[in-house]
Amino acid sequence: MLYLWIAVFGVIGIFARYGVIGLIPRAEVGFPWGTFMVNVSGSFLVGLIARMSGGSAAVSPEVRIGLLVGLCGGYTTFSTYSFETVRLVQEGAWMKAGAYAAGSVLAGVIATVAGIAAGSRIL
Repeated sequence: MLYLWIAVFGVIGIFARYGVIGLIPRAEVGFPWGTFMVNVSGSFLVGLIARMSGGSAAVSPEVRIGLLVGLCGGYTTFSTYSFETVRLVQEGAWMKAGAYAAGSVLAGVIATVAGIAAGSRIL
């Protein structure tokens, strides 16, 4: 049953990522805002889900893992983030690559903390 939850939520995460990236057009400046927003919102989501479902009788361990691994894993785009960072470097856009790499990590960590805090307030 665990693998089914991971697969179902993974498919949802994949389509959510595709939808979010499609909503944010690639800016003229060439900065990958869609991937950036998916990574930041995914970091918030993983923090929120972890806090809200941890130790909760309302969410089974299988569903919790399905949400964290399937949904968040399918939704976030670290491999795309890595590829886009390398592509920016290859294009000679060193400043953009640095801002994107550092900004994604920093914003992701802040969003995860914010998700945990939001989960704590809701509980």
